[in-house]
This record gives sequence, C-alpha cells and structure tokens, in this order.
Amino acid sequence: MDAIYLRYPDGQMTQRSEEEARRLWRDGLMPSGTIYWQEGMPDWKPVTLWLGEPKVVLERPLPDDSQAGFSSYQFLLDPAGLTKFLQRLLWISVLVACIALVDDLAEFVQVQIGQLSPDQVANNDPVQGIIGLLQSGLGIVTGITFLKWIYRAYKNIQGFGAEGLRFSPGWAVGYYFIPILSLIRPVQVMGEIWRASDDPRDWQRKPGSWLITSWWTLFLLYTGVTQVSLEVAIQASTNDQWTLAAVLAILGDLFSIPLSIAALRLVTEVYRRQQELVVAVGAM
Repeated sequence: MDAIYLRYPDGQMTQRSEEEARRLWRDGLMPSGTIYWQEGMPDWKPVTLWLGEPKVVLERPLPDDSQAGFSSYQFLLDPAGLTKFLQRLLWISVLVACIALVDDLAEFVQVQIGQLSPDQVANNDPVQGIIGLLQSGLGIVTGITFLKWIYRAYKNIQGFGAEGLRFSPGWAVGYYFIPILSLIRPVQVMGEIWRASDDPRDWQRKPGSWLITSWWTLFLLYTGVTQVSLEVAIQASTNDQWTLAAVLAILGDLFSIPLSIAALRLVTEVYRRQQELVVAVGAM
C-alpha cells in the first residue's frame, strides 16, 4: 500500500507507512477521530473504516512527528521543475504575442493606406506564416504543460489534507474538454487550488483573488476572439471582411499578452504558497 496520510482531530497531520499506521492504532496512539487519505482516494475518510474501532482509548499526547522527521505538509508530486518550465513558456508566449501584434498592425496599416492589398498580405508574407506556426505550436505545448501543472497542484492540496474539495485531479483537467462545463468548472477548480494552497485546514473561509477572475476573463475573451477571427479569415472574400478578420486578429494578440502575464502570476503565486507550506513546516 502507498504512504498513508493521517490527520488527527486537533489538525495535526503526518505521513506514515501502512505498518506504522497499524502499529499506532494497535498501541492506542491514534485517536478514533483520526481521518486518513492515500493516493487514489477521492477524499479523506475516518480511519475506523479502514482499521476498525479502537481497542485502546488514547490517554496520552499524540506522537511528536517533528522529532520523528515527519512534516505536516509534503508534496505528493513535486511541482518545482514543471512550474519553472511553464513559467519560461509563458514568458516566451508574451514575447511571441508582442511580435505578432507588431506584424499584424504593420500589415493592417499598409492595407489601409493602399501599399498592400489583402491578397498580397495573405499570399506573400512568410513572416506572418512563421509567426502563426510558432504561436500554434507554442500554444499546444503551453496548454499541455499548464494542464499537467493544474493536475499536480490539485493533487498536492489533497495531500495537504484539505477537506471538502469538490473535484479531483483528473476532473480538474477534464473539465477543460467538456462543453458548457468548460466555461465554469476550470475557474472553480483554480479557486480551490488558490485557497487550499494558502491554508489547507481552513481553505473554505479564505477569499478568492481578482487574479483568478482576470485570468479567466482574459482566457474566455482570447478564445472567443481568436475563434471568430479564424472563421472570418477563412471566409473573407471582400476588403471589409478582411478588415474585420485583421481587427479581430489584433484584438486576439492584445488579449494574449495580459492573459499570459496573468497565468504567469497565478502559477507563480500558487507555487509560492505551496512551497511555503512545505518548507515552513519542514523547518520546525
């Protein structure tokens, strides 16, 4: 069996092997109000469901885990490497979006003043083609990395002992691919990650953040504008239609820059909070 995470009635938490947990229970060193969790469980459950009713009533203090080398908060999946990689991708996304914005604006102005026609822009601009391919590839890699990061972040708040979580690591990612729910659930998942990373024991009373609202609003705007822009560009047959597609493409670039910055700040802050939990308790 994998590592067992125990949480006592007073809030103290520890990680034990199955053998150690059984010994503590058998020797009466664990109160009946203890709950436990291990990887694969959707939520914490009373230890009595696993080990049965206690035979010995606890009359002495709980074991001192700090002396035994255990800390209350530990990463189930260390996010350090993945977080740094995602941060680099988001910074690159900002840079590429700025380049795309400058190129789109330059072409738009040239068409408006008559230096270029829409057909010339569409057929004779290798720079725009390269930027488009770069944005598409970068978007796919960043998106996959971001979803992996969400899975790890949610997995870790489960391991921190946060009770009452509404979702699971798998669904935290899966909701992005379900119509209708993809408009609501991801921001709710991020809200739980944000608050539980601050205080796993009392996360439901913690406030949300304007940063999450900004990130999700920008994401919806960017996604909507980009999709409409592509549809209009594919069907464009007149100058007016090309102009509309160009304006939407410029708006997409404009939304992409603050979106990447908001995501970068969000990822950085969540990682900082989780890291502080682990480091602070481990230093006790």
